[in-house]
Amino acid sequence: MHIKLFRALKAANLSDDAAAEVVEAIEEYIAVKVQEANKGLESKLTAQTWVIGSVGFVLAVIGLAPAFVKMFN
Repeated sequence: MHIKLFRALKAANLSDDAAAEVVEAIEEYIAVKVQEANKGLESKLTAQTWVIGSVGFVLAVIGLAPAFVKMFN
C-alpha cells in the first residue's frame, strides 16, 4: 500500500476503509497498465530467444560438421 497516498486521503477526512480502497484501486490500475505495456516486450523477447537458439544450433552443427566428415572418411 502506498503510505503517502493513504495518509493524504486520511488527511482529506476519508475513512480508513475508503482510503484503503482508493489505494488498492490505484495499485490494481497500475499493475494492469504495467502488464499491458510488458506484453509487447514479452513477445519480442520470446521471438529473440528462438532466433538466438536457432543460430546457436546452426553454429553447433557447422562446428561439428568437420568431425563427422572425418569420422566417415
